[in-house]
Amino acid sequence: MNGRTPEPIQFDSVADIYDSYVGVDFDILFWLLQAGSVRGKVLELACGTGRVSIPLLNAGVDLSCVDYSPGMLTQFRRKLEASRLACPIYCQDMTELTLADRFDLVFIPFHSFSEILDKRKQRQALIRIYSHLTPRGTFICTLQNPTIRTASMDGTSRLVGEFPMQGGDTLLVRSTLKFDPLTQVASGEQVYEQRSRDKRLIDQRRLGVNFYLFNKSEFADLLSDVGFETEAFYGDYDRRPFEQEASPFMIWKLRRSAGGT
Repeated sequence: MNGRTPEPIQFDSVADIYDSYVGVDFDILFWLLQAGSVRGKVLELACGTGRVSIPLLNAGVDLSCVDYSPGMLTQFRRKLEASRLACPIYCQDMTELTLADRFDLVFIPFHSFSEILDKRKQRQALIRIYSHLTPRGTFICTLQNPTIRTASMDGTSRLVGEFPMQGGDTLLVRSTLKFDPLTQVASGEQVYEQRSRDKRLIDQRRLGVNFYLFNKSEFADLLSDVGFETEAFYGDYDRRPFEQEASPFMIWKLRRSAGGT
């Protein structure tokens, strides 16, 4: 990588097709339970097109949303309008988060904190999140377990899936990733092919993908340095205990410690 930090993922370039291939809901119940236990305001960072946000708003959560991609937020606003829902939306980078409110829950779904590649900015983001919590507020950060996630990162192109689109077209998504254990960065690209019913190629796009995979002890040290204490630590969205060799995720439920940053 020539000593340079890789570029962040440019989601604007696929915002209009994102919902066609990202329709998973395996974590929705978890977020409904977590946000439903909070009486005050909730902040979702890296909200994207509202995959998690819409179910929370439908459940009556007092939600505000942040994302750095104007294109993704445009899609989110369209979905809100269609659903007759509303919430405050801010186009901000979480490393420079500046909102007037303080929140009883701040959360980052879908392991999006890993998209911050620069270590200085990782710490800066946590500091900004800490400052936006109420004194008894909770922060939940989801990460992928590198032991599991890197197993297939060998530079081979793999078919992610074939996804139906409105109008009868099909979206084929392929992913190629390689992991550098020295930098702890996974890098590669996703290729999107939109094909008609008769298999004719209509559109093709490429999206550069780079994300940082934290080791458990590394992230724990970073959290402690900023001033967070661990309230709970899960290995999946069913809240099972974390197992290094088996758990797909690292889900950190955190609170502010006395004397934090």
